[in-house]
Amino acid sequence: MFRVSDRKFGLRRRSGGRHAAPAPASTSMPRALSLVRVPRRIAQGGVALGLVLSMGAVVVTAQADEQTPTSVVAEGTLAQASADAPPTGLAALARAETVDAAMAAVDEVSRVRAEATRAAVPDHALAELDAATAELQAAIAEADVEPVVPRERSVSRNAERSDADVTTDDAETPSAPAPDATDAPEEPATSDADVLTESTLPDVTDPATAPLREALDRVREAAQAVLTTTEQKIAEAEAAQLAEQVAQQAAAAEAERVAAEQAARRAAWKASLQGYQNGKVPPEALCGLSFAAGAQLRCDAAEALEALGAAYAARFGTPLEVSDSYRSYGGQVACRAAKGSLCATPGTSNHGMGVAVDLGGGVQTFGSAQHQWMRENAPAYQWTLPGWAQAGGSKPEPWHWEYVG
Repeated sequence: MFRVSDRKFGLRRRSGGRHAAPAPASTSMPRALSLVRVPRRIAQGGVALGLVLSMGAVVVTAQADEQTPTSVVAEGTLAQASADAPPTGLAALARAETVDAAMAAVDEVSRVRAEATRAAVPDHALAELDAATAELQAAIAEADVEPVVPRERSVSRNAERSDADVTTDDAETPSAPAPDATDAPEEPATSDADVLTESTLPDVTDPATAPLREALDRVREAAQAVLTTTEQKIAEAEAAQLAEQVAQQAAAAEAERVAAEQAARRAAWKASLQGYQNGKVPPEALCGLSFAAGAQLRCDAAEALEALGAAYAARFGTPLEVSDSYRSYGGQVACRAAKGSLCATPGTSNHGMGVAVDLGGGVQTFGSAQHQWMRENAPAYQWTLPGWAQAGGSKPEPWHWEYVG
C-alpha cells in the first residue's frame, strides 16, 4: 500500500526579479492533490507486475513447446540433401578419389575384355561385363567431379617452392650419372584380376558414391567370371596347340618312316634285277600296272608310274595309255626285225630291264597337250623323255619314256 508523503511543495513565480514578492510560507498539500498522485503510483506498479507475469507465461510456453517436436526429417531426405549438396573440403577430395578409383577399374576392364577377345571368349559371356561397365561409367558421370591429379610422393612443398633455385643449382653443378636401368629392381607384374580385386573405393559415407560402389561390385563379379572363362579358353587353346604339335610330329615321323621303307623297298627291287641279264627277267620279279593290263615293269618303276598315271587321269579324265613296257630278249629280236633301227640292238634296250615304256593317247605326238603335260609333270615322278628321244634329238621318239629312279 502506497502512503502519501507529507513533503511540502514550494511555489515560485515564473517572472520577477530581486524585488519580487517572497513566496508565501509552505503549507501542507491539499488532500485533493494527494488523492490524484496515489492512483498514478498504483498504475505504474500494476504495469510492472503485468510485464513480469507475461514474461513468465512466455517462458512456460517455450518450455512446453520444447518438449513436443514440431517436425521430423526423414533419414532418406537428409541423405538425399547430402548427396545433392556440392561437396567441399575433405568431402570433395574423398569423392574425387572415389571417382578416380572407379575410372581405374574401367581401364582394367578394358584390358580384361581385350584379353578375352583374343582368347575367343564368346560374346554372350561378355554381355554382363559390358552391362556392368556401362552402369559404372554412368555412375562416374553422375558423380560429376574433377579427377584427382596424384602428386609424386618424393616431391615436397618446399621443393615445389624452390624449383627455380634447383634449376639454377643444376646449371652450375654437374649432374650425377643416371642409375643403370638394370640395377633398378623390377616390380612384379600385376594381373588384371589382381588390379580389379584390389581396386577399392575410399571408405566414405558420402551417399553420392553409393551407386559407384554398387556398380563396381557388379563389375568385379562380371570381370571375375570373364577372367575365369578367358583362362579356360587359353588353356584349351594351349592344349589344342600342343596336341596339334604332337600330331604333326607323329605324322612327320610316320611319313619319314614310310619314306624310308619305300626307299629301302625300291633299293631292294632295283637290286633284285641286277642278277638278271637284259631281257631275261622272270615275270615274278616284275610288277604290273592297275590301269594297263599286261604291262610289266621293275617294281619301283611300276610304283612311280602308278602315281604318275593317277595324276594324268585327274588332268585328262582318261588313264595313261601304255603300248609297250618290259620287253624280253625275244621281243627285242622281233622288234629289231620288224622296225629296224627304231628298236635297240637286242640285249641293250631299257625295255629289257623293265624301266622303259612306250605311251600313246596323245603323248606320242610332239606339241600335243598330253605330251606337253608329261614333259612338265613326269619328272616329279622320276620319269623322263631322254635327250636322244626329244625333238631335235638323235632319234626323236616322243612316245619313249624311261624311269630314272
